[in-house]
Amino acid sequence: MKEKNIGYLIKSISDKLRMRADADMVEHNLTLSQCRVHAYLNHHDGEATQKEIETFMEVSHPTVVGIISRMERAGHVVTRTDETDKRNKIVRLTDESRAMGWEIEQTTLAREKAMLAPLTEEEVSELRRMLEIIYQNIDRMH
Repeated sequence: MKEKNIGYLIKSISDKLRMRADADMVEHNLTLSQCRVHAYLNHHDGEATQKEIETFMEVSHPTVVGIISRMERAGHVVTRTDETDKRNKIVRLTDESRAMGWEIEQTTLAREKAMLAPLTEEEVSELRRMLEIIYQNIDRMH
């Protein structure tokens, strides 16, 4: 049997992680992308600008607008215009959504721990190191 190439494996792992995370978060009415926004806001005192979220997520403005608007409709965030700079939109977790931040984080950590369980601590460190190198190198490719 032919060996699968690295890109295929990375994409397949990403797809499986997304499906599992979406299933884990269905009870909270969140997708994986929304969970990442939730975690970012949770670690930034519950509030950030849309631009800061775009930078963190490394996605376009329209993508973040879509994610935020779906989160707002579901009651996870509220938005307002920044009074000091009308071009900025401030995104803030609702009190209800903020209260479930710890549970979401614990679910995410448990999923990662289970995924990496077959590896030693040294193997996990080496995997992380190699993935960081690949991640940084992608930006240098032409």
